Amino acid sequence: MIALIFLLIFSLCLAHDLWLEKREGKMVLYYGHLEPKPGEEKFIKYKTENVLKALCFNKEGNGMKVAIKEDYPFSFPMACSAYYVLFSTGYWTKGVQGLKNLPKDRVESPLESWLSYESVKRIEEWSEAFKRPLTEDLEIVPLEDPFNLKLYDKVRLRVYYRGKPVKGVVVLHNNHVVGTTEEDGGINVRIKGKGLQRISTSIKERADGIKADYIIKSTSLIFEVR
Repeated sequence: MIALIFLLIFSLCLAHDLWLEKREGKMVLYYGHLEPKPGEEKFIKYKTENVLKALCFNKEGNGMKVAIKEDYPFSFPMACSAYYVLFSTGYWTKGVQGLKNLPKDRVESPLESWLSYESVKRIEEWSEAFKRPLTEDLEIVPLEDPFNLKLYDKVRLRVYYRGKPVKGVVVLHNNHVVGTTEEDGGINVRIKGKGLQRISTSIKERADGIKADYIIKSTSLIFEVR
């Protein structure tokens, strides 16, 4: 049985952002820093092989696989009610010579290693079908229509993994910690500004100990409050 462990808050705060943004009529996948600090790049170019899966959902919650082409950045060729992408930068290992994008068994004197998976879901229009998880991956689900929200309203969310609620995980709103999920995997998040809302969480699992010590899975839910 795979054990779920709380993710350290600092790793959530320091990780790069993965987000979906509308550009020239298309929904485009970006990686980097959504709100860059001085000295940080907003967009970090990724390899198209980092995009493992892309799904387009209709209002009934039915998903369709989207072909991943070699063009950068990845974009959806069609309009969807909800968009989903699973992404991985692979293995990372800390050693005496710094951090390397390699598995543990390929680094001399490894200190700590992990395999990274990130996912992002962006909802563009509301449907009751979106009150349940759309995948078996780690996912944040809104339990009410987020497009009816006004400034300072609270939205009720629930974190799922493999279709089951996850309690006790740290949740961030626009990169600020808002709390941990309750017994039923739920959490309330207050909307403090209009525009793009990015809700994130993460879990850590034990890995094989050969290529990595653990697996980090992070996910974000994105919607816009107008």
